[in-house]
Amino acid sequence: MSNSNSNHKAHLLLTIIFCLLPALQTTVTIHWGWHTAVTYPALKTFMIIIPVLVWWKSQRGRVSFGHYVGLKRTNILPGLGLGMLMGGIILSGYYLFFESVIDPRLLQEKVSSLGLRKYYWGMAVVVAVGNSLFEEYYWRGFIINELKRWFKSTLTLCIVGGFLFGLHHICVLLPIFEWKWALVFTAGTMAAGAVWSWMRMRGYSILDCYTSHIIADFTIMWIGYDLIKK
Repeated sequence: MSNSNSNHKAHLLLTIIFCLLPALQTTVTIHWGWHTAVTYPALKTFMIIIPVLVWWKSQRGRVSFGHYVGLKRTNILPGLGLGMLMGGIILSGYYLFFESVIDPRLLQEKVSSLGLRKYYWGMAVVVAVGNSLFEEYYWRGFIINELKRWFKSTLTLCIVGGFLFGLHHICVLLPIFEWKWALVFTAGTMAAGAVWSWMRMRGYSILDCYTSHIIADFTIMWIGYDLIKK
């Protein structure tokens, strides 16, 4: 019984660490800017390896890794439909309300300080295609599987998964927006994370989550472009 309780507590502690790693990575590399060229790829690589190690260590070899992370065939239509809906909501919110109240100077200064004005759309492709793939792999392919051990209610699981997913985004948003808008936009990422978690729990392919994520991120990058050229 003692060993069982110890293993239970150890797994809970590891799950908490896994959930907080993206927030730590974002804080260290983006918010603090601490040796970003080294820490960013190192921590990213570490988080790519973790799900493989957990899958292997848990003797899940009887289930393929692709099955474990939710990789299955799809016609992509659910992802396209959800992505278009998300993109429409994001653009509507921006042009109907946020465009007139957001001060773009912090974002403009940040992009300029990083030397990304000239390469903005290159960065946009990396973020929308590359980083969204990592986030779906880590959050919906891995973290959701681990959280299922602790939350039996699908609704609770999706809310917790969305909250944890959005948490690290505040470290990205605070340097480029006023704090009130950073909080609002973080809440938006939490809502999106909850929806993508729901898709995984409903058995949709992680490719559908990824497709909709790409569309949502490109929409956001378009808004960023619109703000920095003002």
